[in-house]
Amino acid sequence: MAGSSAKLPEASFEAIRALIPNVLHDVKSYELPRVCMHLGIQASVAPDDEAEAHSSKRSYVLARIADLSADGLVELAGKVLCEYPSEDLREALVELTEHSRHRVSKLVRCDVLKVLNRFDSLFGDSSVMECLEEVFGIAALQERDSLRLGNSSVRAQIEQHYIRHPDLSNEEMLIQCGALTCTQFRFFALLEKIVHPMTRRDAEQATLAGAISDALKRDGFVLKQAAVESGYPIYRVIRAEAGVAGAMKNLIFASTGEKPELVIRDALNNDVEITKHADKVLVYDRPLPSSGMLLWNDLRDWYAETQAVDPAEGSKMLYGRLRQSVIGANSPGEYAIFRGYYDRFAKLLGDRLPALVPQVYLHYDPYTLRERGDEKFLARQRMDFLLMLEHGVRIVIEIDGRHHYGVLDRRSPQNYIANAKLYAEMAIEDRRLRLMGYEVYRFGGYEFRDVNLSEKPHVGPEAEQRVAEFFDRLFARHGVRQALFPR
Repeated sequence: MAGSSAKLPEASFEAIRALIPNVLHDVKSYELPRVCMHLGIQASVAPDDEAEAHSSKRSYVLARIADLSADGLVELAGKVLCEYPSEDLREALVELTEHSRHRVSKLVRCDVLKVLNRFDSLFGDSSVMECLEEVFGIAALQERDSLRLGNSSVRAQIEQHYIRHPDLSNEEMLIQCGALTCTQFRFFALLEKIVHPMTRRDAEQATLAGAISDALKRDGFVLKQAAVESGYPIYRVIRAEAGVAGAMKNLIFASTGEKPELVIRDALNNDVEITKHADKVLVYDRPLPSSGMLLWNDLRDWYAETQAVDPAEGSKMLYGRLRQSVIGANSPGEYAIFRGYYDRFAKLLGDRLPALVPQVYLHYDPYTLRERGDEKFLARQRMDFLLMLEHGVRIVIEIDGRHHYGVLDRRSPQNYIANAKLYAEMAIEDRRLRLMGYEVYRFGGYEFRDVNLSEKPHVGPEAEQRVAEFFDRLFARHGVRQALFPR
């Protein structure tokens, strides 16, 4: 998510201010004051509020958000969208935040549309008009234009010159729909629709996604696989430098004892089997949502099912299980980050809380079995924490104790001696992860001197502030607190 919202055009915020009452218009007038209180629009409900809301629901809401700052409007819009989905508000919010600085030029849009001329069928077997309505909206297709049929609508032109008697190219038809002038939100939605597995699959899908990406790269974007649905890749337009390619697989985490022993069973599909200590770890075996983001609720629902309990109980049990794993690592830094993250953001983000997953074992190269031979152990890669955000963004957090860069001094067991080989191994692994698209952030164990892991673990104010500042800045960088709405 780009930049501070305070630097964006005031007109954009006023558009959001005007849209919020529209989204809440279907709320019953007698319920509106309580809904506004729930959303944080007002602190409490006054005796006369219901009558005021009954008089005009729009005026009631506008009066209470009139003085909201730019950041306040963005945060409120996210909350509203979580409970009252609205395509118009979502589009306005995405344009204001995610697409505020990084833009695709008209020139590059033209290049992308020319790429689409290579394909006979734009939407596969799906209805052309239904797909265009989904992307551009019904109103855009009802607009009048005199290009070919006098004063006929865009819809009439498309039906006559693209469907019944095709003399419009894919490029020309999409230009008529507004592909060169629509919001970036809708332009990206068009591209994602065209390469969705409901439209095309296999080699054709991959070829078109690659061709579109080549055109988008001039403005710093790519069309990249972000998730998998029923075994088919789902593509999203993302910033070229962001994200990890491919779908998540083999998420093994939260060890509470001996480290798992892992073997590659299927080199082609990168299937991993835990041959020892499987009872000491958790294995998340579900595909990620199409957003590519792993939320706490996703992890909670999975765990609740495995334990045959309701989601509320599953949430408590999962948190306890993860906490046990973190405390068992005997690392003050890991405990401070785990507790600080969930204490700070569980209430702030609610249902949109990304899962901070501790002690993660991930496996990459599906061809290593050829080199190692059957039944050879898989080299382990343990991450202290992993966050999986939208667009394939993968964030690794590591806490480096003295053993990461030094060895025990035999003459004085309380001291460590710096070891160049250990440091080099750590630097090599960091480079490898970063080149694969992961963001890697390291903390030094010395930063957590006021954390006590005694019988009652305690995190001091310095460590607490350090963790809070890190996640606040990390989420600001990726727009997590502004993106409280479904993709």
